[in-house]
Amino acid sequence: MRLARQVRRVFTAVVTVFTAIMLYWFLASRNGQLAEIPESKTSSGPDQHTASASAPSIPPVFTNVATASGIDFTYFNDAVPDRFYLPEVMGGGAGWVDYDQDGKLDLYLVNGCRLEEDPYAPTNRHQNRLYRNLGQGRFEDATFASSTGDRQFGHGCAVGDYDVDGFPDLYISNFGRNTLLHNNGDGTYEDITQRTRINDRFWSFSCIWIDVDHDEDLDLYVTNYLDWDFANSQVCERDGYVGYCGPGKYRGLADQVYLNQGNGTFQEAASRLGITGIHPKGLGVAGMDLDNDLRPEIYVANDESANFLYTTTASEHADDGQRLRYRNRARETGCALSGDGFTEASMGIVCLDYNHDTHLDLFLTHFFEQKNTLYAGQPKLRFSDVSQQSGIVEPSWQRLGFGTVALDYDRDSWQDLAVANGHVLGPNCPPYAMRPQLLKNRGGHFEDVSADAGPYFSRDWLGRGMAAADFDNDGDVDLLISHLQQPVALLRNDTAATNHFVGIELQTANRLPAVGGRIVVQLPHTSLVFPIVTGGSYLSTNDPRLLCGLGKHDGPVKVKIFWPSGYVQTCDLGVGQYWLIMEKRPPQSVSDS
Repeated sequence: MRLARQVRRVFTAVVTVFTAIMLYWFLASRNGQLAEIPESKTSSGPDQHTASASAPSIPPVFTNVATASGIDFTYFNDAVPDRFYLPEVMGGGAGWVDYDQDGKLDLYLVNGCRLEEDPYAPTNRHQNRLYRNLGQGRFEDATFASSTGDRQFGHGCAVGDYDVDGFPDLYISNFGRNTLLHNNGDGTYEDITQRTRINDRFWSFSCIWIDVDHDEDLDLYVTNYLDWDFANSQVCERDGYVGYCGPGKYRGLADQVYLNQGNGTFQEAASRLGITGIHPKGLGVAGMDLDNDLRPEIYVANDESANFLYTTTASEHADDGQRLRYRNRARETGCALSGDGFTEASMGIVCLDYNHDTHLDLFLTHFFEQKNTLYAGQPKLRFSDVSQQSGIVEPSWQRLGFGTVALDYDRDSWQDLAVANGHVLGPNCPPYAMRPQLLKNRGGHFEDVSADAGPYFSRDWLGRGMAAADFDNDGDVDLLISHLQQPVALLRNDTAATNHFVGIELQTANRLPAVGGRIVVQLPHTSLVFPIVTGGSYLSTNDPRLLCGLGKHDGPVKVKIFWPSGYVQTCDLGVGQYWLIMEKRPPQSVSDS
């Protein structure tokens, strides 16, 4: 009898432990904790993957086809000699948007206007422009036909379908009142800013559409910059030159979060959600999952202030209707300051896995003689400044970077970097115009290959916004760059790459972008990890599709998708084409239409 009781006790204990383990795995999967991705496999000998990083480079070739394609646009910054109004030097961005849903990416360009005049006065000839992609490398100006010509002093652009009607809407950040343009689905837009209750008047810059409160609709995060106006404008002297003052002369403005109420209106809720970072002077913003919980973090690039990294926590006041709160964890995770503990003047943002260790990294552009910064991601949401050892410091020290994107220009499976450069202190304070940069990723170490990338990279520009897209659907990434005082550049990627690719666009079950999710492309000797990102760069919106370089791998690839819902989907995709993958549905091949 005693033995029987002991057996029953052991059996009961085993069942209890087994049940606890099963319950843990179930809850973990519900909370997205099963999104942990194993680190890339390593090998003691050479393989196709490592060989691709050390193989002789395919020379990069980018051709400026803006004029030939029908894009004739120069950002108007209203620069007046010796006036030194700060908005004059901040520039404008661009948004790639398939506004008519014909399968070809169209281009929205943000413009300025006369600063001290009514932007809607008949004398204002400056407006934002929408260029419709006709295919075959041609665009036509569709601004008038689409009613998208906002006439304020504009900076940034965010693309998103906030009402889930299948047609992407446009949010434009301005010096003054921001603008929300609703896509009517018939090729036209309507300015609905007033009735949506997002008509605050601040100096706004980068902005993103993102589900901030996790209620399955798109909200708005808007970075605000400085409390600058005509009355408090100052002129500063630097090294004997008179020019524009930096952000230290002005008070920073808090960012704003507009929650989608689901009825066509929005409610500002930044403070209620805990988005209250100290000394905000926001210029760049990106949303993506950095800690593998399938919920996006929000990273903010601040000018001469510590950067912010907002992560979600359990609500501290559930009884007043709050669903959650955010906490700024940038300092404790190591991505608020430089590696030696200094604030930097941050502008552009890129999120990528630069060294194929499956941990997501952050790249930021900075001020002249500050260096750009690469934060290497580590387990448990930690970052370390690896700018020096990765080769970032030397090529960026004598540059002032703004827009930036990650792109695998030669499709060798390693993410390269492009940066738009140009100073802000004015023509009296050299250097002013600067050459842009293309940084080749050689297995986790970057090399400046700009001199070989074509005539555009051999000239000086006042670069500002940058947006990446495969605008001609030919399987490589092209670049749009906005400047001050010079026309925009549309850089077609003409690199003679023989490497293979696969293109992927995701759509969740409720027809939202899969921000917070990840795509893992499994190659024979490594896993390529791509976060689904909203925003990034500076003032701009990139192509929503992922274009993944595969190197010499020419067979079908196994792709694993970690959806924000917690669902994990695996599929085999043929190379050399784009695929549309909707959650829990088979992939659909997408042809160029």
